[in-house]
Amino acid sequence: MSGSNSKRKRSKSPSKPLELETAKLGFIGSGKMTESLVNGFIDYGKVDKKRIFISAPTEKNSIRFKEKGCNITKRNYDIFGKFDCDVIFICCPGSVVLDCLRDPKRPHPLCTNFIPLTSKDKYIFSLVSGVKLTQLQTVLLNPDHKGKYIIEMHRIVINPACAYGLGICAIDVEPDSNKLSASLRTLLSTISKLEHVPEEQMDAACAICGAGLAFVYCFIKAMADGALKAGLDRSIAIKFAAKTLQCAAQSLLETGKHPGELRDHVCAPGGPAIEGINKMNNLDLNGSIISAVEKSKDFAFKLLTAKP
Repeated sequence: MSGSNSKRKRSKSPSKPLELETAKLGFIGSGKMTESLVNGFIDYGKVDKKRIFISAPTEKNSIRFKEKGCNITKRNYDIFGKFDCDVIFICCPGSVVLDCLRDPKRPHPLCTNFIPLTSKDKYIFSLVSGVKLTQLQTVLLNPDHKGKYIIEMHRIVINPACAYGLGICAIDVEPDSNKLSASLRTLLSTISKLEHVPEEQMDAACAICGAGLAFVYCFIKAMADGALKAGLDRSIAIKFAAKTLQCAAQSLLETGKHPGELRDHVCAPGGPAIEGINKMNNLDLNGSIISAVEKSKDFAFKLLTAKP
């Protein structure tokens, strides 16, 4: 299976399309990203909790999914084997995959053995930062069965707002092309807006789409702190700061204008806005934000270039 174009390997006979009403969703990893995806699919994708399966080595994180009504296991292999999930989201740290590449002996931490051959399609989404699809395929697919797997595999980056049906999802193929199965497009669209990002740019997308959300929270907090210092009640300050960012984001998306143009539209000559911007420029806020995004991306790049 080729990882460079995410094309699908099929058996000789045509496979049946994925039925979302009965499809089983599996998750390898039980961290915060899995929690956001699961909450989004349950609340906005209308996925039955009983059709959701989560694997993690301990119940420290996975127990909350069991309490929610989902199925849990300590063996990642169960997601592919025992539970025979149709759509699998791999949400483990990149270091787990790279450790498997460094020491290919079985069993290894990602999957006890190569994933089994099945008579139906498997759809795999990798959310693993810093790891190429080709590397993931080396870990998961048995080289003795090359060409026999019926798998569609994609690399995606999706932010935690998917828990509220408001996610942005970067995917390695054009969402409206035949390289992405219609059922997968429908599933992801229930919790996010899909945007094509080439795989070689995924780590940069992660830095702004994923980690960037944390940076925005820092900015909201700083704005609220400033308003508090100026005399505004904290609860109102936080709400106003959040709404201000929401307004800015919405106007940017609706108009398609450059953020610099919209900023200039707000700034009256000699007014308070330009005075505040001048202060931010003196503190090099712009440079600090750029550095934060670069640092986040570089961390994933270090994983990507680590030699097994």
